[in-house]
Amino acid sequence: MSLPDSLSTVLTNPTPEALWRLQGDLLSQGFSPDAPVMAILDAFYNFLNELVASATAREYSHFASILDMGAVAGVAKQNILESNDSDDWWQRVIAGSLSESLMIMAARQYVKAWETEMLSDINQSTWILFRQYWRLSAEMQPHLALEERRRLVDELFAPIHDQKVNGTAKAALIGRLFQLLLLANLVQEIA
Repeated sequence: MSLPDSLSTVLTNPTPEALWRLQGDLLSQGFSPDAPVMAILDAFYNFLNELVASATAREYSHFASILDMGAVAGVAKQNILESNDSDDWWQRVIAGSLSESLMIMAARQYVKAWETEMLSDINQSTWILFRQYWRLSAEMQPHLALEERRRLVDELFAPIHDQKVNGTAKAALIGRLFQLLLLANLVQEIA
């Protein structure tokens, strides 16, 4: 068995479609559907699929929040300009400003919701990857002490658990961890 050409696409431009092709290529080369590498492909595919869906939802939410802000600003402006009474004018300015501010804050929650949704996908993938890297470490370094294995695997995942690292960087790191794990398992499988 050799590594299929579709692997290079997954390693340079990972997409759900590229993983689909790689899965087909591996199966047609005789890889068992139950091989450990297939579980990695499943998890990687799910991660990328959720990431693409979340990113698309984020773009729609961001666009909707911009439209909401523009609509609210227009209504506030109209309310202010229609007032003929100077006493009423100040009340309309205050009410319009407050209303507009609340709508803007509400609209921006859509974007925050996307970030939370993405972090959920990151956490789920991290859960799977941790155990897979533990397994790989045990296979490649069977004599490594359990405490040292734990320290090394924890160190690998430290940036993902760091609150200062943003979600986009964490997603990119998860993608790289999947790529490396996939490659290591394929090399083990054909060796």
